[in-house]
Amino acid sequence: MLSGWNVLALCWLVKGLDDSLSQLPALGYNTWNDLRCDGVTAEAIRNLTDKMVDEGLVSLGYQYLNIDDCWASGLNHEGKLIPDPKHFPEGMKPVVEYVHSKGLKFGIYACRGLKTCAFRPGSHGLENIHAAQFTDWGVDYLKYDGCYATNLDRAGAITAYSTMRDALNSTGRKILYSLCGWNHWYAPYGGGLAHSWRIAPDIDEWANAYVAVRTNEALAKFAGPGLGFNDPDMLGSSSPSAHSRLTVAQVQTQFSLWAVMAAPLLLGRLHSEDLHIFKNSEIIAIDQDPLGIQGEVVWSNCPPFKPHDNWWMSPWSMPREVAKGWFGIFITLTAGSFLAYAKLFRGKKGLAVFGTLTATLALVIFLSRPSIDACQQIWAKPLHDGDFAICLVNFSPLSQWNFDFELASLYSKYPLQSSSKSIKKFAVRDVVGHRDVGKLERLQMDVLEDGHSLLFRVKPE
Repeated sequence: MLSGWNVLALCWLVKGLDDSLSQLPALGYNTWNDLRCDGVTAEAIRNLTDKMVDEGLVSLGYQYLNIDDCWASGLNHEGKLIPDPKHFPEGMKPVVEYVHSKGLKFGIYACRGLKTCAFRPGSHGLENIHAAQFTDWGVDYLKYDGCYATNLDRAGAITAYSTMRDALNSTGRKILYSLCGWNHWYAPYGGGLAHSWRIAPDIDEWANAYVAVRTNEALAKFAGPGLGFNDPDMLGSSSPSAHSRLTVAQVQTQFSLWAVMAAPLLLGRLHSEDLHIFKNSEIIAIDQDPLGIQGEVVWSNCPPFKPHDNWWMSPWSMPREVAKGWFGIFITLTAGSFLAYAKLFRGKKGLAVFGTLTATLALVIFLSRPSIDACQQIWAKPLHDGDFAICLVNFSPLSQWNFDFELASLYSKYPLQSSSKSIKKFAVRDVVGHRDVGKLERLQMDVLEDGHSLLFRVKPE
């Protein structure tokens, strides 16, 4: 087990990162769910920059345009990263300058391992060189991943992330440092390591969004202004061609919950059917509330939840498309092995053993995939003006939820939010529908199944 005191000492051994970048969660866009590898080009980044401006996203506060994996093709003789000459023929700096010229900040991707997750060059042992290179380009945000790392235990992982933190500190440039380690156990040490830290696997289906939400239930105390923020991953899309595809209702629920959880809001795709959701200034204001408090669960009928330890390509955390690919390979090998054993090589027990092994691996992948409990939750977040944001979410795939919630019970969770505990009625506003509901003592409404939700802002009267 990792010694908490030793790791805390390690985290704070040197001066932490500039906390002016950890006052509020980041707002922006990330290329991974949209472009994957082949689409990451200078032209695509310029087009995305223009679209973010034209769609009014920049004026709403979405300030970061972040490119993910696959932009680098190698290392030069000095150990510097080489932007893919086919996709970035003029190098990276002109792209950064174009993004800056449109009023956006530029984010880039690197990895603490020997290779990135897409097997491009990693930053292991080259942290100072790469941090200086990013500074020279004018980078404003670094997503730092954890694939193919030599340090596999918790203490080793934190040491590696600390090394890049120190390298960024040494440059003197303000670069938002986003740790991407996919695990809940970074949260207690996150404030000494980075400005935000990933707490769960990639969200490429609704079940993984459920895992991220349940994981984040216990982590509110580790987040806030000056500390940093728990990052449950970027936002999904309802586009039919999206790599991270949700229904429109699930996209809305993810956006609403992420705002209540004070999570970074990083758009994963600029899909026209979703943009009205992401442009909701009332929801953005909840996420960007000056108190910076991560909301918490105030009511739940969900079963107890214990997060997995996630490691690169673990069956329960590998991307859905990868899991499907491996499942198909193992099933094919199983069928081929037993067919050969039965028809061609009778008595060759090795084939039967091999077939049993591949069948077992296929079964492990199938049974380890994330699932959703048929349950409901109410999340609440106190806001700077004495209001509350309340999100009601129905995870049940099949059953509509009729709920009845007494609003005054919020004070049992947040007793300091009001000087008057005798308040009974609240002015209730439907934040998604942009309408005032009325002055109520209780919320009594129906929430449809399969990831539907309601989001309210309530003001004590």
